Amino acid sequence: MRRSVWFVLAYAATAVAKPSASKVGPGSCPATMVRIPTADTSFCIDRTEVTVAAYAKCVAASACPPAPVTVNASWVKPDDAKIWAQWCNGNRADRANHPINCVDWDDARAYCDWAGGRLPTGAEWQRAAQGEDGRTFPWGDHAPTAQLANVCDEQAVKLVRAAGLAAMPAMFEGDDGFATTAPVGSFTAGASPYGVLDMAGNVWEWVADGRDGERAYRGGGWLTYEVENISTEHARFDVPALRLNALGFRCAR
Repeated sequence: MRRSVWFVLAYAATAVAKPSASKVGPGSCPATMVRIPTADTSFCIDRTEVTVAAYAKCVAASACPPAPVTVNASWVKPDDAKIWAQWCNGNRADRANHPINCVDWDDARAYCDWAGGRLPTGAEWQRAAQGEDGRTFPWGDHAPTAQLANVCDEQAVKLVRAAGLAAMPAMFEGDDGFATTAPVGSFTAGASPYGVLDMAGNVWEWVADGRDGERAYRGGGWLTYEVENISTEHARFDVPALRLNALGFRCAR
């Protein structure tokens, strides 16, 4: 049943074309990507996080498994996992332009392979987020606000509390406009120096590397309430099978 739903969603999302698998020439990137200059070899990275609609096309092509609609984390109790899973975007036809979430590292890698790219390394992700001046956040060094990033705001706190879960504090006073994920690219004021969007907040993003059998993810998400967790240098590590409603990815090449 879940696969049939995904095929319907995949063909309904005609606004998202299959990414080109062609090689990128020197100094150029596909229209959906941004070129990031480096001292040795430049690379391209997605301007936004991969969306529900884009991932659905990979599923329809039989190149990606159906998007999970459950969460999987060692610290989440089974009963709580059912509640957290309601905010997985994979079964929400009304969220085609939101980031795909609740995907594990292998799901993310499969999509990027199909799209003709790969997951960015941690170093690449950090360069795209902070630019050449080593800024603390993609937009600069000043504290986040409701206009800069989709993180844990007062609306998210109320949502989690109403669901019967232990609520975390809000990162700042006010409402950023979205209780959970936001359509990708909604926070243009929070862009990185290269114009890459949502590198702080919305969903954490898997990267290629890790340590001791674990994989890294970076950037923070809609439930992040500690400011240091959305800094451009911060990374978390966990098993590749981790799935969270505030964890997605973008691709590089």
